[in-house]
Amino acid sequence: MTQEIPKTYEANKYEDGIYKLWEESGFFNPDRIKSKKKYCNILPPPNANGELHLGHASGYTVMDIFGRYHRMKGEKVLLYPGKDHAGIQSQVVYERKIKEERGISRYDLGREKFYKEIYDFCIDRSNYMRAQEKKIGISADWSREKFTLDPEVLSGALETFVKMEKDGMIYRGERIINWCPRCATALSDVEVLHKKTAGKLYYIKYPLKDSKQFIIVATTRPETMLGDTAVAVNPKDKRFEKLVGKIVILPLQNREIPIIADRRMEMEFGTGAVKITPAHDPLDWQIGKDHKLQEIQVINEKAEITKLGGRHVGQKVEEARENIVRDLTELGLIEKIEENEINKSICERCKETIEPLISKQWFVDVDAKKYSLKKESLKAIKNKQIKFFPNNFEKIMTQWFSGLHDWCISRQIWWGPQIPVWYCEKCGEENYIVSIEKPTNCPKCKGTKLTQDPDTFDTWFSSGQWPYTVLGYPKGQDYKDFYPTEMMVMGRDILSFWCSKMIMLSLYRTGKVPFKNLFFTGLIRDKDGQKMSKSKGNGVDPLEMIEKYGADALRMSLITDTTPGLDTRLYEEKIEKYRNFVTKLWNIYRYSFSSSENLELVEKISKKDVRSLADQWIVSRANQTILETSKMLENKNIALAENILIKFTWDELAAWYLEIHKLEKNDKVLGYVLDKVLKLWHPFMPFVTEKIYGDANKKVKMLMVEKWPVSDKKLIDKKSEKEFRDLQEMIVKIRNIRSSYRIAPSEIIEAYAKKLKNQEIIEKLGRVKFVDAKKQGIEISGKDLKIVLDIAELIDVEKEKKNFAKEIANLENLIAKNNTLLANKNFLASAPKEIIDNNKAKMIEYKTKLKKQKELFSNLNNLGKQGV
Repeated sequence: MTQEIPKTYEANKYEDGIYKLWEESGFFNPDRIKSKKKYCNILPPPNANGELHLGHASGYTVMDIFGRYHRMKGEKVLLYPGKDHAGIQSQVVYERKIKEERGISRYDLGREKFYKEIYDFCIDRSNYMRAQEKKIGISADWSREKFTLDPEVLSGALETFVKMEKDGMIYRGERIINWCPRCATALSDVEVLHKKTAGKLYYIKYPLKDSKQFIIVATTRPETMLGDTAVAVNPKDKRFEKLVGKIVILPLQNREIPIIADRRMEMEFGTGAVKITPAHDPLDWQIGKDHKLQEIQVINEKAEITKLGGRHVGQKVEEARENIVRDLTELGLIEKIEENEINKSICERCKETIEPLISKQWFVDVDAKKYSLKKESLKAIKNKQIKFFPNNFEKIMTQWFSGLHDWCISRQIWWGPQIPVWYCEKCGEENYIVSIEKPTNCPKCKGTKLTQDPDTFDTWFSSGQWPYTVLGYPKGQDYKDFYPTEMMVMGRDILSFWCSKMIMLSLYRTGKVPFKNLFFTGLIRDKDGQKMSKSKGNGVDPLEMIEKYGADALRMSLITDTTPGLDTRLYEEKIEKYRNFVTKLWNIYRYSFSSSENLELVEKISKKDVRSLADQWIVSRANQTILETSKMLENKNIALAENILIKFTWDELAAWYLEIHKLEKNDKVLGYVLDKVLKLWHPFMPFVTEKIYGDANKKVKMLMVEKWPVSDKKLIDKKSEKEFRDLQEMIVKIRNIRSSYRIAPSEIIEAYAKKLKNQEIIEKLGRVKFVDAKKQGIEISGKDLKIVLDIAELIDVEKEKKNFAKEIANLENLIAKNNTLLANKNFLASAPKEIIDNNKAKMIEYKTKLKKQKELFSNLNNLGKQGV
C-alpha cells in the first residue's frame, strides 16, 4: 500500500518541531560526534538590544550551510553562539527606552542601578533573539552560548589590558578625539560615519597687523575661529610667499596669530589660506604639534562655546555660528558665502554631529616597541595565514592596517566593562594602579582610599577578543580543540570595526590568527538596489517572511546569485519563488513515494540495478552533481553550488527522469537519486529535507548527521549522458514543432522513423505515435535518427502560411528600419552607447527570429513532399 502524503508542505506546521528534534538530539554539540576532524565557526555576536534582521539572517544562513556540510562530512562541528553587550548602542537604546516609558534619565537611576537595569534588559533581549535565531535554522550549540560580560569571557579581556600595559602598549594622554555630545563619549575613527550634506563655505577677512590689508581664509566652521592659533598656506603657493611669517589679528578675539607655511595645505581649497584650530580639527592638531601652536578649546563636551570663546560663551554650536557670521558681516569681514557640499562626521550609533575635541583618554599604541600590533598583523596577512573570500579583501585589509593609528579604547559611558585602573586619592592620577580586582591599598603610600577609573572599554576591545576568550584561552578544552577556528563569516561593513581587532588582539594573546578562512557577506538591498530603511518602507522582515513562506525559502533567496563581499537584492517575490522550489522538492517526494509500494531511499547502487539509458543518465548526472557541488562548497562558492543543485533537481530529475520513471518504474534508481538529492540539499534547505527524510526513512538517525554523499566515479558515464542528450534534443525538437504550429497538447502526432530506439520515451514525452507505414510531413534530424512528423491533418496549412508570411514581413520591416538607423552617422555620433548597443542586440534578435520563421514557413510549403 502506497503512503498517504499531504499535497502541500506547510512549513509553519513542521519547522518548530523539526528544530526541537535537532536540539534534543544533542548533535549541535560537537562532543556528541566522534571524529578527529574539527570545524569551528565562532558566530559574530549580535548586539543584545534588538531583534533578528536581514543581515543576521544572511550571515546565519551562510554559517549554517558550511556548518551542516562539514557535520555531514563526519567532522566535529561547533557553531559557537553568543551576544555582545554593544556598549554605546545598548546604552543609547536603553536611555531612549526609559526616557519614553518612564520620563527619566540614567542620572536619575545612578550608575549602579542603571547598569543592573540595562544588564537585565540585554539578557531579556538575548533570550528573545535566541528564539528568533532558531527560526532561521542555525545549528548552533546553545549549551555553550556566551555573553561578552560573562565573567570567564570578561576576565580574559581585562587580562589583555593588564598585559598590554605591562608591555608598554597602553598610555593615557591628551589627544584630539572624536567626541559625541549626545553619547557623551569619545569614539574611535571607525565609529564615525561621514555623510555628504549641504553646507556653506565662508570666506573671512583676517586683517594683517599694522596694515590695511587682509588675508582671506575659507572655512566651513566659522564658530571654531574663536580658537584659531594660526593661518596656514602651502609653501609652494606663490600668492602668499611674502605673507609667511607675518602676523594677523584674529577677528572677534583680537588675538595675534602667525601665518605659517605647511605642505599639507591644499592650494585648491577656497583661497588657499586656511585657519588653524588645533583644539578642534585632527589635521590642525597635528599641524599645531609640529609648529608648537597653542591649543585653545572653545567648544566643550556639550557642543557649547566655552568661556574662552568670549561673549559667545554658553551658546550651542549652531547658534554661535549664526551669531559669529552676523558679527563678522557687521564688521565687513565676510568676503562671500558659497553653497558647498560638506562631509559631515556623525556618530555611528546615535547620528549626532561629532565634535573633534582634545581629551585625556586611554590609547593602545599599535606600533609599540615591544610588540607592534600593526606589523604583526600585516606580517600574518602577507604570509597568507588567513584566506580571504573574496580575495581582493586581503588588499583592503592590508591597506587598513598600513594606515592604522593609535586606538582610543576609553569611552565615557556607564554600560560595559570598566577600565581596570585605580587612583589613590593622595597620590593622584599620575600614579595609577592597574589591577582587575580593587587593590587593598596604594603600593606607594599605603593609602586605602582608591577609586576606579570611571571610563569603560570601547566595545570592540572586548568583542575583538571573542574568538579565543569564548573558547577558554589558554587552558580550556575548546581552545585546545578548535583554535584557530576554520571559518569566520561576517558582513563586509564591519571589516574595520571587528575583523581587524580580532586579528591583531588574537595574534598578540595567542600568537596565532583567530581563523583560517574569512568570508565576507555583502549588504542586503531592495529590488531596485536601494539600501533598506524604515524611512523608505522598503525593508523585509525576516520573521514575517519565515512565517509566510518558511525558513528554507528565505535561506535560499538570501544566497542565490550572491558573491562573497558583494551586495545582493531581496524582495518578497524572490522568496515566494523559492517557496515554489521547496514545493517542487516536496512534490518530487510525494510522487516518488505515492506511486510505488516498494520505493525506499538507497545509499548505494550497483551497475546491474541500472537498466535503461535514462537510468544510466540520471545516475551519472547525480554522481557528477555530487562532485561539482562538493567542489563548490569546498571553494566557498555557495551560490554556484545552489545553482548546480537547482539545475539537477528541476531541469533533470523533475523535468525528465520522473516522467520516464512513470514508464520504466525503476524504483531502485529513483530511491538512490532521491537519497542523494535530499542529502545534497540539506545544508541549504534543512527543514524540508529533514521532514522528507524522516518520513521516507524510518531510521532513528537524522538527516542532519547522515553522511555527505561521495561521488562514485565508476557510475559517471559520459557516453550515456551524450546519448541521452541526443534523445532529449529530438524530444525538444518535436515539442518546438508542436509549439510553433500551435498544435494542442491533447493532439497525438503520427510519426515515422527507421532504427528507432527509446520509442516509448519519445512517444510519451513528445506526444507522438509511431506507425509502421512511411509518412510524409516535417522532418527533424538528430544523431543517427530522422523522424517525420505528419502534422498536415492537425493544422490549417493555408491559415498558418498566412500567419508566418505576416510575421516574416514584419520582421523584415523591423530589420530594414534598424539597418537604416545603425547606418546613420548622426545617430551613431549622438546617441548614448547603451541605446546603440540595444539596437545592435535587437538586430541580432530580429535576424534570428526571421531565420526560424522562414524555416517554419518552408516546412509548410514542403508538407507532403518529404519522406524518410
